[in-house]
Amino acid sequence: MDAVPVTSARFSALRNRNFALLWVGVIVSNIGIWMQNVGQSWLVLQLTDSPLWLGLLGLSFAIPMVTLPLIGGVVTDRVPRVRLLFVTQTGQMLLAFGLTISTYLGAVTVGQILLVSFLWATMLAFDNPARQALIYDLVPKEDLLNALSLNAATYTGAALVGPALAGVLLVPFGPAMLFFLNAVTYLAVIFALAAMRGVVSRGSAMPTSLGRAVGAGLAYVWRTRYVLGLLTLSALVAVFGRSYQSLLPVFARDIWEAGPGGYGLLLSSAGGGALVGAFGLAAFGRGRRQGALMIITGLLFSGLLILFALSPALSLGVVLLFLAGVAATVFTTLISTQLQLTSPHELRGRVMSLYAITLIGLPSLGALAVGALAEQLGGLQGAPEAVIIGAVVLGIAVLAATPTLWRRDHPSPR
Repeated sequence: MDAVPVTSARFSALRNRNFALLWVGVIVSNIGIWMQNVGQSWLVLQLTDSPLWLGLLGLSFAIPMVTLPLIGGVVTDRVPRVRLLFVTQTGQMLLAFGLTISTYLGAVTVGQILLVSFLWATMLAFDNPARQALIYDLVPKEDLLNALSLNAATYTGAALVGPALAGVLLVPFGPAMLFFLNAVTYLAVIFALAAMRGVVSRGSAMPTSLGRAVGAGLAYVWRTRYVLGLLTLSALVAVFGRSYQSLLPVFARDIWEAGPGGYGLLLSSAGGGALVGAFGLAAFGRGRRQGALMIITGLLFSGLLILFALSPALSLGVVLLFLAGVAATVFTTLISTQLQLTSPHELRGRVMSLYAITLIGLPSLGALAVGALAEQLGGLQGAPEAVIIGAVVLGIAVLAATPTLWRRDHPSPR
């Protein structure tokens, strides 16, 4: 693999030219994605005035991300991953341009926003497994945790910048500008993919049928109990913990009366914490006690969410959400690393597609549940109680997984 100079061995994955290209391109693109997320959520709230519709926005995203990633994983294991990413990135760019035009002309409806969300997630169901599996093709094994931590920083770092920019631009320019900027940023990834050299995917040609290929991936996960346990824990944390994000517009506008600027600040604080967690793990995460660290960060995430929901002021909520971002990112990155290292290369795309379901699809599905729960608990004012209930369930799930993770760090002598 070609090398590029980096200033610190702590970020050794960036010495690999192809990974560095992808890393920079994805950072730029993800800033745009976060801006579009802010614009969509705020526009839906303005059009409907209901947390339930925010949950339905999450559902429109969740349906493809729950049902399609395993098929995306099969495709990832069969075709050149760079070529697949060209297709998905171009498709998402065109969707963003279409939403820009509709919003600018004043013709946008809630149904259109939900449709774009659905189609974008359909593309992502193929894009995410391909990108996750491609990382293993771009760096040597000893740099994998470093690369995955830096990869997490591409999304979480963008979560620091994107919402802040969206909060500044939303009032004077409207959501159409956010959608347009998102469309333009996809060019960064497309150019990065075009500039890569010598990338060899390590998957298999797999002459078997689609159904058999899917079944082989599921069978591997079922018989490999450690992998199954990691995916189950990731799913529970996604549904009962990370779904709080869909209610952040309610906290900003109706709980703390902070407007779109407050919404952008909340998203940026979570993104800032996630960025610290990702870079911290990349720099110092080579230790062996990864199971214990998963336990600690999972429980911290649960407790910090409870405190966030009880916070009487935006300023305290921002601090707590920053700390929650640190804990959540370390937790999910460690799970991703263990899955990549445990899975055989010919099944890696399918295993990571299942992880994509838990990481991206299930939080959006959980958003529908938390939105409906908030509606039952008092509408807009029921949002804090809904977050607390989810956080308590999250804490119980992490405690239940503690023996398995602890035994992984301390295997019984043979």
